[in-house]
Amino acid sequence: MNVLPFDKQVRIISALAEGCSIRATERLTDTHRDTVMKLGIKVGTVCDRLHNNMMRDLQVNCLQLDETWAFIQKKQKRVEAHHPQEQGDCYLWLALDAN
Repeated sequence: MNVLPFDKQVRIISALAEGCSIRATERLTDTHRDTVMKLGIKVGTVCDRLHNNMMRDLQVNCLQLDETWAFIQKKQKRVEAHHPQEQGDCYLWLALDAN
């Protein structure tokens, strides 16, 4: 089984965290995009678990809220009944402690 060296894993996650696309990360790190995506999912899952375990009983005085809209494959008005449920509009809601 092939295992990516740790320094290459760090370069891949760094590129993704900086906002590089999967294909750009693939070219920059000379790694297949499936490997980039699998590593992204693995790290994201661990980050989700860590975040959910650590962020408990927070004292928040001032909350800033925002949202980002995007679409997956096509905009909602172009989605038809026979298309997969995952297609269409998607939103990211973000809440930050202003302090």
